[in-house]
Formats: sequence, C-alpha cells, structure tokens
Amino acid sequence: MPIRRLFALTSVAFLVVLAISPAKNALRSYRAYQRRFAVLAASRARSAQQARDFEKRPVAIHQIWLPQLDNRVDRCTTCHLGVADAVMKGAPPPFAAHPWTPHTPVRIDRYGCTSCHAGEGPATTESQAHGTAKDAGPPLLPVAYIEAGCGRCHSTATVPAAPLLSRGRAVMDRYGCFACHGARGREAYRSGAPPLSSEPVKTGAVWLRRWLTKPRDVDPNSTMPNFQLGEREIEELANYVLGQDVPEDLARAVRAAGDEPAGDAANGKKLFSESRCISCHTVEGKGQGSAPELSKVASAATRGWLLAYVRDPHAFNPLTPMPQYHFSEADSRDVVAYMEDEFRDFDAPKDILEPLRVNRTLAEAGEKTFRKYGCFSCHGSPGGRTAEKFGPDLDGIGDKKAAFLDFGRRTDLPRTLTAWLAAKVDSPRSFAKGLKMPAYGFNPEETQAVVTALLAFGSQPVPESYRVLPTASPIAIPAGRVGHLVDRYRCLSCHQIGDRGGDISTAPLTFEGSKVQRSWLVDYLVLSYSIRPILTERMPIFHMPREEATELADAIETLFVDPRVPEDPFQGRPASDVDPAEGERLYTALGCRSCHILGSAGGYYGPPLTDSGTRLRPGWTFAWLKGPQRWRADVRCPDYGLTDRDALRLTAYLATLHQPPAAAKGGK
Repeated sequence: MPIRRLFALTSVAFLVVLAISPAKNALRSYRAYQRRFAVLAASRARSAQQARDFEKRPVAIHQIWLPQLDNRVDRCTTCHLGVADAVMKGAPPPFAAHPWTPHTPVRIDRYGCTSCHAGEGPATTESQAHGTAKDAGPPLLPVAYIEAGCGRCHSTATVPAAPLLSRGRAVMDRYGCFACHGARGREAYRSGAPPLSSEPVKTGAVWLRRWLTKPRDVDPNSTMPNFQLGEREIEELANYVLGQDVPEDLARAVRAAGDEPAGDAANGKKLFSESRCISCHTVEGKGQGSAPELSKVASAATRGWLLAYVRDPHAFNPLTPMPQYHFSEADSRDVVAYMEDEFRDFDAPKDILEPLRVNRTLAEAGEKTFRKYGCFSCHGSPGGRTAEKFGPDLDGIGDKKAAFLDFGRRTDLPRTLTAWLAAKVDSPRSFAKGLKMPAYGFNPEETQAVVTALLAFGSQPVPESYRVLPTASPIAIPAGRVGHLVDRYRCLSCHQIGDRGGDISTAPLTFEGSKVQRSWLVDYLVLSYSIRPILTERMPIFHMPREEATELADAIETLFVDPRVPEDPFQGRPASDVDPAEGERLYTALGCRSCHILGSAGGYYGPPLTDSGTRLRPGWTFAWLKGPQRWRADVRCPDYGLTDRDALRLTAYLATLHQPPAAAKGGK
C-alpha cells in the first residue's frame, strides 16, 4: 500500500511538472506581443490581402541564425516584429520599423540585431534579452552609445554616419590612450609626446614644477593629463628630468645658439606670419590647436633651445609633425627675437628658466616616480629604453559584465558597464586609493565619445568578411632624395597620401599629379599662397629652394596619379563641344559664382577659380565636374549630372583663366 501511494504521488507530481512547461510557455510575454502586433499591423495594412496575412501569422519564436558570425542566434524579432515592414514605420515600440541604415532592414539576415545593439540574442523574455535580469547576459547598448556597435566591424578612424564613435577614436588617439593600453589594431601606435632628452637645456625648475602641477593651466592645447602629483613627487620628477645627461650634439647646438647675437624682431614677425605657424599652433587661443600654444613659449624655453629647435626640430624630436624650414641663420634669429619680444609670460618670476642644482637622492626617487606613473609610455625612457604597455589591454572591455566590475568606493554609480566606464574616464582615481590613471579633464561630450569608442572593443574580432577597412589604397611613399624631402617638410603631418597621413589639410595628395599643372606646383612650393583664404589651415612658406620644389613636383606628377582622370579630355572632340563661351554661360547658369571667386566677385566657400587655367589640369576639371563626390565624399560641390558635352564646355572655359592671385604676385 505505501508503495502504491508513493507511486501515485510521484505520478501526480510528474504530471504537474509536465503541465508547468506548456503553461509557462503559454504565458510568455512574446505571445501577447505577437497577438497585439497582428491586430495593429492589420489595421495599418495597405491591402485586404496584406491584412489577412498579418492576422494569419502563427504565434511562434522567430530566429535569425548567423553561422558565419560566430554562430550568433538572435530571437529579437520574436517581439520586434515590424523591423522590416514598411507599414510599421512610426508604430509604437516594439513594433516599429527599424530606421534606415546601410545594414537594416534589408540586411538583417546578414547582421542580425545583437551585432549592433548587443543584448542576449537567444533570450525570449524582455529582461533576459535586454540584460536587466539578475545574472543576465550582456545588456543592450544604451541609445546614447549606440554607435559603439558600428565600431565592432568598422575599424577606420572615421566611420560614416557615426560621428560620436569617430570623435571618440580621435580623442583617444590625440590623448595617447594607446601609449599605455594595448588594443587590437593599435599595435603600431606611437605617442606624439616629445622626448625629454633636451629638457635640462630647454627649461628651468620653476617652469617644470608649474607644468607638472597642472599641464593644461600652462598650455591649454596640452594633451598631457593631470597626474595629481604631490609636492614631493613633483620635486622628485623635476630633479630626475633635469638631471639627465643631454646628448652632446643637442647640448652643443643649444650652447652655440645661445651665444649668438639677438635678431631683428620686426623681420621675425613677418617671417612668423609667412610661415603660418597657426596652421598648427595657437597664439592666445587663435589657430588650429593641434600643436602647443605659443603665447608664452619664451618663458618656457631658453633662447638657445628655441633657436636650435627652430633650425632643426627633427634633431630634438624625430617624430614631431613640425616641418624643417629653410630659414637662414639670420632669419631664425629674427623669428626667435620676435618670440622673445611677444610670446612671454610677463607675470612669471624672473627665475622661471633658471637651471636646477640637481639633488641626486631626489633624482633617484624621481626615476621610480617616473616609472610608477608610466611616463615612459608617452615620452620614452630618458635612457633610451623602450617599455611594455603600462595599462591593461582594452580588448574585450565592451563585453565586460557589470557583475565582474570593481566599483570600489563608488557606491553612487548605477551598476552598469557604461556608468563604470564613464566614471573611469572622468575620475579614474575615485574608485580606490593608489590608482595611477591620471585625470584628462574631458568635457561631457568627450567622455561620451570615448566611452562609445571603448564599447566598440569586443572580446573577439569579427570575421574578415564583416570587417570594414580603410578604402584608400596604400601608396608607397618615395624613397631616396624625394622621400627625404617628404619627411623634411612633414607633408604627411597635414596631407593624406593613400591610406597614410594627417587630415589637417583639405587637399589629399593621392591624385595631386592628375590634378595640378607641374609648372604651377613648382612655383607654389617655392612660394605658397592662400588658395582658400577662409581656412585657418594654410600651406606654410617653407622658403623651399626651386631645385627641391622641382624634385617634389616631378615625383608627384609621376607617382600620385589616378587612371580615371583623362590626360586630354578635348582630344577628338568637335569644336562645338569645347566652346569656352558656352562654358561661361553654363558657369553663370549653374550659379558657380555663389561659391567660387572669379576675379573680384563671387563667394568664398569654394576655392577661387581666377587662376584655374594655370593651376588645374583640364582632365582633372572634367573628371571633377562629372562627379565631385567620387573624389571627396564630404564635398558640397553639387553633382549637376552634366553631360560630357556640358562638362567639356565648362572645362574649356575654366582653362582660359590665367590671372595670377594677388597674393602670389612678386614671388620669387
């Protein structure tokens, strides 16, 4: 009897367990969502048949399986049923159609949902799918950081339609995050911070103490963070840095320059202006801002150091983006004389550049402090030794679970990855005593951008077929004499050539040989002038010898060309197709003068066309008119859809314009 009773009770319990599973499934929220969707979609249907199709859809789990993307399984469309239905545009969530992007809704079968939005793909309950349940998987990306999803596949510095992600990557590059932290694809990163090998002959202890206390108070353009050093640590570092042995060649150059007579400040002012230093530097906040503020530079560096540096900046910092100008010895003295007269902190103490009597005990402690805070990661070791990455790798940081993060004494923070990252970027030492990461003083927009960029670092690289790499073709930079000139004038600091170079200039050199006339280019390199006066970033006057200008122009004409640009677009065309008078009428009819100056009239947005016949090759003008966005995606010059005939007529007209710009007259 007891056995029969036990069997009966066990059977009942088994039946109850069996009943729970279908009951639980019947009550799942997605079933209610699907029934509501059917009613809503039918009411928005564009035909009776479409309405019936919506009503007849079976209630079921919907699934996207992506075996080519790490076997990803997404069931998000079980609730988000309208993502690919145009009739659901503007519907309430979760039924609304997905906003248009290059990947959705037509490519949802290739990309799924969680590859961009994160979350727990296989889940079928909201709390599990969105990562809000206890012990849930990765949470959804908050809307404020949604562009981080783009960064998983797009490894380029600038990502189309993702300005926040692009800005975050730019901020991380500028402030040297990858000097301390390793990350996939950033193995070759090198900090732009200067070596410290010449500091003992450059500056004094008073200035250096000020700098170490708050770098950005000294130079608003500085990318060096605030390490929140104590007075003892500052004194140790000052003794260590200023107690280093200066390489003999640099010490000799600085001593010799310091013994030279003073120059002519008036001529120096003229040369400073011609050299267009504010294309990179600022003076009292005016200028481009990618290089140090100069308004107090004469109180930061000795006269001998300034003079030696102006003559050969590459000897002091081989990686500096600053070009080497062709100043004569007298001209360089004049430039420094102007700096000493005008660019000085007139409230600074008289001993601001006085050398330090080094205390060797403090210097030895300073070396330990230097290494403790990872200064070598950006500046290198004064002894010339290289160091490993100082901070932890960033790979996988975007996939960290909040439960595994150490919030330390930050009890005020929501227990989310985004809140933890934002606090780490804003106030890294607020989590615990003894942490070493410095404060960068980012504004809220910069912090949001950096966190977005950090969230893009997944634990696993995406498959090769999903990666979006730079579209610019790699182009070899010439070696030998031409390569030396490209390096001397630091062409890649401002211009892009293929997939290399900076983006300060709006004129890439990748196809410059197909764009400009060789004779014009030689003259321009010898004595540049402002092609677009409204731009701050302008080509400096290097005082380049004509021989060097000719060598560079010949290399550009030979190597930096594009086969899409015809050599002679007029060849074989009837005279009516190349009528400049008709081209002039088209120029007026299309409203080109609203953006371009011609003579003394016209707009300032586009480059002047007064000398277009001297400056531009006809083949380039024709190719540009046939589709400006083929050459620069961000250009605002309209694509008028011109026929070959109209484009040729406009080209013929522009080729007749040879008046030299006023700024170039009288050049040597």
